[in-house]
Amino acid sequence: MVDEHLTPVLMACSEAELAVLIEFLGRPPSGLLWFDRRLRDPRSTRAVRVAAVVERILWLGAHSVLGRTGPGKQAYLQIVCEALAELSLSEEPAEDGLVGLELRLVRYALDSNFEALPAETQQALLGRFRAGDIYAEGVRDIGLLHDFLTHTQPERKALLPGRAAHVATDKLREQAVVQARHRLLQAGLKLVLRRAAGPVYQAVRAWEWAGPAFRYTVPVIVYVAYLRGHVDGEAAAAAPGSESHEQARP
Repeated sequence: MVDEHLTPVLMACSEAELAVLIEFLGRPPSGLLWFDRRLRDPRSTRAVRVAAVVERILWLGAHSVLGRTGPGKQAYLQIVCEALAELSLSEEPAEDGLVGLELRLVRYALDSNFEALPAETQQALLGRFRAGDIYAEGVRDIGLLHDFLTHTQPERKALLPGRAAHVATDKLREQAVVQARHRLLQAGLKLVLRRAAGPVYQAVRAWEWAGPAFRYTVPVIVYVAYLRGHVDGEAAAAAPGSESHEQARP
């Protein structure tokens, strides 16, 4: 499968960078990319393996954000827009196209209250992201408490239960509350539940409804945004007439 916005990036990135994405998409319960024979066959070409990854990304996107129209029926651009809608972020076209749309999700993934952070903290977080520092241990999902946490410093987050009320929604089922409450209790957050039961429950209900997007779709989009910046940066540096290209000439 080929997608005009996704396939070129995955074809141009390094084998190590592609392997990080494959490892993430291979994790249970719903990733399971390793069941695809195209990934297990040592004779598979890079194009075949990339096609399998693209197909899986589109399949997960169709089943974890608003579209849910079936495997492979959505384009990557549509999945990005639907992920923005599900997280109540702007879907308005960006001046720099898809790159700008991806950046909105990147900023949200770094901190759900990104716009309220000090400018120096924003720049430090984006700097770590662009340098690939946050992928030292691979792609991670967005944690259960994402909407409760904000950066006080680039390396430190603080729990702010009062923000929970801002992510409430009426679309959620009561069963999601039960499941999420169980997870919170397992995480040892009984004290938080006792002190801020109402706001915490509302935020947890919102998270549970968007859970699959948090676990797969958004982390994948954010990682692809990182790869796109890396690939585009290398291409620009290698282009004739660029400063780094001229310096590399004998």
